[in-house]
Amino acid sequence: MRTPSATARGRAAVLDALLAQPDPVGIDALAQATARHPNTVREQVNWLVAHGYVTRVRQPHEGRGRPAWLYQARGPRPGDGDYVELAAALAWRLQDASPDTEAEALAAGRRWGADLVARRGVTDAPSPATGRRWTVELLEELGYAPAPDSEDRDVVLHRCPLLQAAYRFPDVVCSVHLGMVQSALEANGASSEGSELRPFSAPGQCFLRLGPGPSSSAQPSAGNASA
Repeated sequence: MRTPSATARGRAAVLDALLAQPDPVGIDALAQATARHPNTVREQVNWLVAHGYVTRVRQPHEGRGRPAWLYQARGPRPGDGDYVELAAALAWRLQDASPDTEAEALAAGRRWGADLVARRGVTDAPSPATGRRWTVELLEELGYAPAPDSEDRDVVLHRCPLLQAAYRFPDVVCSVHLGMVQSALEANGASSEGSELRPFSAPGQCFLRLGPGPSSSAQPSAGNASA
């Protein structure tokens, strides 16, 4: 059987990243997510566009100059109610000129998390360990591709379901995500004290800590990035 070339594998990785996104994504955000140089990603995306796998649209115009291109894979993408609600919360937050954007984004995320918990139902045996495991499983369901340590305390997130928004507005998007995580932890017997989310902590990943405790080997580094 013929082994795919590095170029073919690179195109497949970029296409997979685009398929994981509910909205169009720019080159820089896509390069960050796939741990590749923007020029390399641009070449791969152009090939995918030329061969009909990807479409491109102009980014909404902001200020002077020609708006950048955004790219979207053809075919089905994430689009269930969870993503729709999160996108609505983000849009509401970005349109408001509040002086405390992060705090209100965190509150919006906590409301979203509480609704997710209500829909899925809490664990039958709440505890710190169970709460962290429940939260990691929720992140998996939502498409974050989490890689937790042995205690489900330090988690590397290899995918962001709202990559373009997170790349442009990390304070808002990541505060919403963190609020969602805090609600999930608390509802299932774990403390949210000490929880934190570090966006783009290394190429292709973000770092999430679920509650208090010493750091472990799950602390990300640039050498173990994943597409």
